[in-house]
Amino acid sequence: MNYEELLKDMENYKDTMTDEERLTAYFKGEEVDRIPFNLMELENSAPLYGYTVGEFRRDINVQCEVMGKLGEEFGYKTIPANLGLKAIGEAAGSILEYPEEGIDFIKEYILDNYEKLDSMKIVDPYKDGSLPATLKRVKCMKERFPQNEVSIEIAGPLTTASAVRKPELILRDIIKNKERLHQLLNYSVKSTLAWVDAVCKEFGPSEVTICDPVASMSLINIKQFDEFSKPYLKNLIDGIVEISGIPPVVHICGKSKAIWKPIVDLGVSTWSIDNCEDIEEAKDLIGDYVTIAGNIPPVEIMKYGNIDDVVESVKECIKNGSDSPKGYILWSGCEIPMGTPKENLYAYIYAAKKYGRGAQIGKICKGVLEEVDNVSTI
Repeated sequence: MNYEELLKDMENYKDTMTDEERLTAYFKGEEVDRIPFNLMELENSAPLYGYTVGEFRRDINVQCEVMGKLGEEFGYKTIPANLGLKAIGEAAGSILEYPEEGIDFIKEYILDNYEKLDSMKIVDPYKDGSLPATLKRVKCMKERFPQNEVSIEIAGPLTTASAVRKPELILRDIIKNKERLHQLLNYSVKSTLAWVDAVCKEFGPSEVTICDPVASMSLINIKQFDEFSKPYLKNLIDGIVEISGIPPVVHICGKSKAIWKPIVDLGVSTWSIDNCEDIEEAKDLIGDYVTIAGNIPPVEIMKYGNIDDVVESVKECIKNGSDSPKGYILWSGCEIPMGTPKENLYAYIYAAKKYGRGAQIGKICKGVLEEVDNVSTI
């Protein structure tokens, strides 16, 4: 299928519900027009409309223009109060670099020695690092797009700690400096909750997504997870629920099967699966307990695949995940990267609408079933 053919056929699969209507009905167990899905992060979308990431970061008018165009073109309706993986580290004193056309990175870590930790104050969202500017940006966007809901994306405890102190030192501390690492993780949770509290006070209760790649089983083992990640994730999740009243979404990159059930037991609403894991296996193991999201390969398929690759990957995910007992959200396995072609985003939406038709919790989408029936009659 080429791009023109895709856009033409897409006219046959128009939404008949708003996002809010769809989610509300879906989680009531009702049949909806198509499977719920998430798309691309706002900042990564800037190049689609001719702006560098640097231009996007510096200019609130550019940010609002990109948000407006994403809303018109792709139905994007979320105002992100996102910290990424490094903002708490920056607020604590780490120094970040912001390339004009790439993602930020840490140039200098504040906690080169643990003696500094004793004098470090919990970060203040109204004073420290880029946090005040982010609050101002969210306020401006909310004034421009009052109908859009604010959402929050934060780093998990181990990942936040790794923006304060070098990741390789964190991994060494797991073995050689446990007591101090526990102290840093406690600091990380309290600082992160200060941000969640500020956003919810300013803009009302908001859904939170926790991303914690350093807690991946690709980096640590289950024993280390139980000691250094699980208790602090629990404190973070409990704090989020106390502040917002909404259980959070959790995403951990890389291998994670060994911790699926332990994290579900912490009280999350949705567990987002990396594309290196099997969505059908996740459905079988934890689908009775939590909504599952995932897991289109973001790089191999979304950025570097062609239209047919994207359509086929979306269809397979819907086929394998849409009958999960507690619900399924179509999503990429991790953040869709900058440079993803616009036609692949359209292919993702097209396939979600075509094969995700007639979505209902616990049942395979009718769009997939009809496709199977059509193939079997040929």
